Amino acid sequence: MRFWPCFFIIFAIYFPAFARPQFTKCASVLRSITKPSHDTSVELEIRNTERILELLTTTDGTLAPLLPPKPSDPKSRLILPPALEKDLGKLSYEDLAQKPWDSLTLDQKRFFLTWVTIRKTSSFWTDRNIPGIKTKEAATLMFSKDTPFLGQVLSPGNHTIDIAGLFRNVEYGSQSQNPNFLELHFRSHFPAGEVSNSAWNFLTGLNQKRPHQHVHIVYPLDISRLQKEGTVRSLMITELYRRSNLILEMMGIVEDKNHGITVNRSENVIFFDNLNTDTLNQVFRHLQETTRLGAQPPLGSQTKMAYVGFRGGDTYDTPSLIGFEVRAISEFSNPKYINEFLNTLQWTLAQEHYGISQETMQKWIDHNAKNRNIDMGLLYYNQPWSKLKSNGFGHRFEDMDPYLRKYFYDLEKSRELKMLIHDWSKDPLVFENPKLIAHIRKQQIIALNKLNEATISPQKIVEDFLIRSGIYGLFTRSLGH
Repeated sequence: MRFWPCFFIIFAIYFPAFARPQFTKCASVLRSITKPSHDTSVELEIRNTERILELLTTTDGTLAPLLPPKPSDPKSRLILPPALEKDLGKLSYEDLAQKPWDSLTLDQKRFFLTWVTIRKTSSFWTDRNIPGIKTKEAATLMFSKDTPFLGQVLSPGNHTIDIAGLFRNVEYGSQSQNPNFLELHFRSHFPAGEVSNSAWNFLTGLNQKRPHQHVHIVYPLDISRLQKEGTVRSLMITELYRRSNLILEMMGIVEDKNHGITVNRSENVIFFDNLNTDTLNQVFRHLQETTRLGAQPPLGSQTKMAYVGFRGGDTYDTPSLIGFEVRAISEFSNPKYINEFLNTLQWTLAQEHYGISQETMQKWIDHNAKNRNIDMGLLYYNQPWSKLKSNGFGHRFEDMDPYLRKYFYDLEKSRELKMLIHDWSKDPLVFENPKLIAHIRKQQIIALNKLNEATISPQKIVEDFLIRSGIYGLFTRSLGH
């Protein structure tokens, strides 16, 4: 099978179809129709519009869960905020407590959400739930055309959907705990891609704009196997995590036509970032420490900040689970490709080999680990310039026009440019194929020359490099291997 990489490269260069994700193994049909072993959860950060507010109720349907304790002095009355006092101030505490939530106007509901938030004593970081609030048992959706939704196709018209099992807690959408911005968790036992698309279609049925998503794909971590097989098994899981990030980043460049991969921050608070070598090594260390302890140590959100975050058992219902939190699904993403990516990632996470054989990974360890110390940073392009320029290839960037490098090609402001100077020869998908390594380097030189000419946008140059080098097709195909 040594002819395959060359065959793939020829097609990747000359056929436009290979400019698309190659999640096309024959098992793809089975992946799309077979229910996974665990739920997939989709986080939806949305504005609390009128239609969303209509989905909400209290835990018992009355105002009782939203009220402070009844005054102990019989002569005292409950003091309501001025916005509620005018219409509800004459009611006794008992009558107010028994009043149905849905008897309130939309404005009154919003005032109650604000009031209960003001009285909330826990911080956003310890408890994000809106006190006393949950979603209703059912929702009415309206579609203008046939719409897929969790294993069925809903015809045009109105449909009443049982949502009691689909939505979990109603949470604040940001640390400001503004009840006008919510996070809803849409959760189901269908394939991850179908759950993701159905969450968007649910909002379409409410005539709401689709927001970006965070999708949690979980799977039990076989700790006994980790302990039996040692370092190579921890490496295989970490490598799948690394590959899923790289694929989603490449999809953003090639499919979504993004302007680059950059950090989103405000002063010292980072809201979004892409994977870096420190985080990748931290995931590997977590798995190695799990092997040593025989159980997962607390991980929290230490390794969530990436296109695909890594979450430990302390995030989920069961401590034996690990999760890939796919965070970079924007409202502009292609639903078809996102569906294929999520389904294939979920399928690959459940496979013994994770898309690259254990034999290949052991060869990679033997070839790259010095004194048996494994640096996962070798595998990722998002490295500091100090490492990139000394990797045997990065110096070519330094040879470019210094004016362009200083004012137009900042590697931290346009991180995708690092893909053009990364040493791909150490990648587990590449390191055994010298012809492919030579072809990738040739395409890197072509791309860097184009950068130096400054006649094509950097994003387009990186997009063309990923396609023409064969990297895009090779990596996306490996995920479903």
